[in-house]
Amino acid sequence: MAHERLPDVMTETEWAAFIGTFSEKAPTGLRNKALFTLMHDAGLRTCEVIGLKTADVKRVDVDGVKLTCLRLQATKGGKHRNVYLTEEADRLLRAWLDVRAARALGRRKHVFTTLKGGPLADAYLREVAARKGEEAGIDWRIHPHALRHTFATELLEETGDLALVQDALGHSKPETTRVYAKVRNGKLALAMARRKKTDNAEQIAALQEQLEKLQAQIAALAG
Repeated sequence: MAHERLPDVMTETEWAAFIGTFSEKAPTGLRNKALFTLMHDAGLRTCEVIGLKTADVKRVDVDGVKLTCLRLQATKGGKHRNVYLTEEADRLLRAWLDVRAARALGRRKHVFTTLKGGPLADAYLREVAARKGEEAGIDWRIHPHALRHTFATELLEETGDLALVQDALGHSKPETTRVYAKVRNGKLALAMARRKKTDNAEQIAALQEQLEKLQAQIAALAG
């Protein structure tokens, strides 16, 4: 039986280094930082972030809290769903929408466009992700879907609810989502292994301290 390849998942350090390479002072830097943050924080597919329309962005009230909601249309292998933005993703999206308006792109139906209003290509996102990942010093090739994988894995770790993750990702079949449980279990195993090493190191250090104290006592008696 062939070994199943698990999804590529970024660590918190890798994500911070990656997103930190984008400058908000440059329009393209702000746009790219916003769209990659949406993929990481809300689990958007590449086709969803490219196809996102201004009409899909809504401000809603959830239990008395105002949130920004993206109403995503069904894609191949997926289903219609609503996703809710983190404060950082919302901030970046609003900042980019302001730039769009200032550059007279406000009438374009898609949220993310070129600076001339044209469509973005998925090949462009792949190129930027790989280039910025290398710039951030990450030792594996970053690709846009790794951000969605990271979102799914982190959400499963936080909630432990595979059905919730399935809904958040828009998977039509639970089997598609179960791979993230394997990622979580693998991370758990590595964490436990590292903890065991840490425990052993602490035991050795304690024994070494006891030995040094005993040697000092012996030396005092001999003196």
